[in-house]
Amino acid sequence: MSDMQAEKRGERYTGLLIFAGCMAITIAIFILVPGAWSVAIPETLKFDLAPLLAESALVQFHVWTVAVALLIGPLQFVLPKGTAAHRVFGWIWAAAMLSTAIATFFIRDMRDGQFSPIHIFSVMALIGVPMALWLARIKAMSHARAMIGLYIGLVIAGVTAIAPGRVIWEMFFG
Repeated sequence: MSDMQAEKRGERYTGLLIFAGCMAITIAIFILVPGAWSVAIPETLKFDLAPLLAESALVQFHVWTVAVALLIGPLQFVLPKGTAAHRVFGWIWAAAMLSTAIATFFIRDMRDGQFSPIHIFSVMALIGVPMALWLARIKAMSHARAMIGLYIGLVIAGVTAIAPGRVIWEMFFG
């Protein structure tokens, strides 16, 4: 087996490991978030778009771009690296991340118009996404690590959105 094939196989295993980690985080969320199990059981699933639709267009845009990034992330971890599909989904993911990060700077209704600590994730995305895209051309493993870190940051920020009283909470548990 050539070094290139061994590297590709290693990347694929790394992708599967990251995907498994994301699934473990998802399971942990369902275990640790009060009421989350009721969402996982189809008979009691309460998914209501009304709370989201009652929000401003900016908040709706933010939620949809976050949803796109959350869904594409695990797909990117398992797709073969360097393929056309990986690149296309990667650019869509990057656009969603940058769009949602920019949108958050105009969403400041939680703290009387002030920025909140969660905005640090937006700054990280605005710096990290272009850097990770640049790294894709010069150092693949650094690119992969940067993208993994950005996805973890997205998940952490997303977990804070599940807090009681927030729009996502109302959509699923309200």
